[in-house]
Amino acid sequence: MITTKDTVLSACRHLMAPIVGILLRNGVTYKELSNLCKQLYVQVAAKEFGIRGRDTNLSRIAILTGIDRKEAARIKEELKNNDESHSSQQGQDRMSRVLSGWHQDPDFIMVDGTPLHIPFDGKIPSFTQLARRYGGDMPAVTLLKEFKRCDVVITDDAGDLMPVKRYYIPSQSDPGALLRAGSVINDLGSTLYHNLYKAEPKKNTPLHFERRATNIQMSEEDAQAFRLFVEQEGQAFLEKVDAWLTEREQAPAPQSTGIKNTFNLRLGVGTYLIEHNFSETISLT
Repeated sequence: MITTKDTVLSACRHLMAPIVGILLRNGVTYKELSNLCKQLYVQVAAKEFGIRGRDTNLSRIAILTGIDRKEAARIKEELKNNDESHSSQQGQDRMSRVLSGWHQDPDFIMVDGTPLHIPFDGKIPSFTQLARRYGGDMPAVTLLKEFKRCDVVITDDAGDLMPVKRYYIPSQSDPGALLRAGSVINDLGSTLYHNLYKAEPKKNTPLHFERRATNIQMSEEDAQAFRLFVEQEGQAFLEKVDAWLTEREQAPAPQSTGIKNTFNLRLGVGTYLIEHNFSETISLT
């Protein structure tokens, strides 16, 4: 008889196969992944399984994870000041916000909606002012270096800056690309986790939108046309989403006011192309 645990482990095989591929290509061994998994077991158990809203105590963490109390306590201490993933996501979001502002803010676009070619420094419109408005505390020089390194921004013949891409995506060989991949998988996984275990429509906790459209009877000849179709339609949809979010985003209070910014909600939507060649699939059953 197939149990729920059997089903979960089968699903985990499918979830982990591409992740293990990323790890192997970057020299991460099984032992290193095992240590990371131990940390994650403690982190998630501590955060998600407290009783009546309280933090999960060490005894309960040990029962849930199979990790003894002493080891769980050590891991919890290690994790206290580890906020690397949040910092990485925040940095990538800021890069995207700068580009979004350059494509939508009336101060930085032409009448036809095309982004202006702007100097690095000076009054509005300039890259320094754009970074100040949308880049948070990231220095304009740092932003520009990253944009140029990823071929997102170039310098025109007059010496002004111009964006040549609508969205910031780190190059595949760059550590930022790996961090972004982790963030994307986390976003999708968090949506699925919410829908499986946290959504309660009757208690005003709705399901998060998650849909797929696929067909398994497609030819190789259709693949290129489909890629182009998704690229065009997906980009148009994301630009509408981006405009909706930008219109409603809350401006941070100036530091001079002494008011603490308490924005703690990240909203968005992700799209991705599905292309699955059955002849190249590793059997996971």
